[in-house]
Amino acid sequence: MGRILNQLEGRDRGEAVRCPICGAGNFADSRCRHVRWTFEQGGPVDFARFALTVSPFVKNSGARLADIPRSWWEREGEWIAEQVLLRFDACDGYVFGDLSALDLLARDLWRHFRPEPERPMPHAG
Repeated sequence: MGRILNQLEGRDRGEAVRCPICGAGNFADSRCRHVRWTFEQGGPVDFARFALTVSPFVKNSGARLADIPRSWWEREGEWIAEQVLLRFDACDGYVFGDLSALDLLARDLWRHFRPEPERPMPHAG
């Protein structure tokens, strides 16, 4: 009976990882709404691919994750990791951030892969 009570009270789940946004304790089986990824799911490049698959920006632009070659991911891995850390808090096995940051990350990744053409300057008249 003591083991069941310990589980119900959270003692067997290990130490909680506090969310830097809302302060909630996060466990493997119970997470706050700011957890976007765990280190168990993969590294920064895997997280970036995930961001591109769930992003309305990418879906609405007609872009596809499959358009990005494996060589680009390998070549840009360090830059990708920097972008993830710029927008998200990664600590103790969790990646925390607001939902909007996923779309911003996806937009930045896509524009880095396929930059938009420069727009001509309007003529003053």
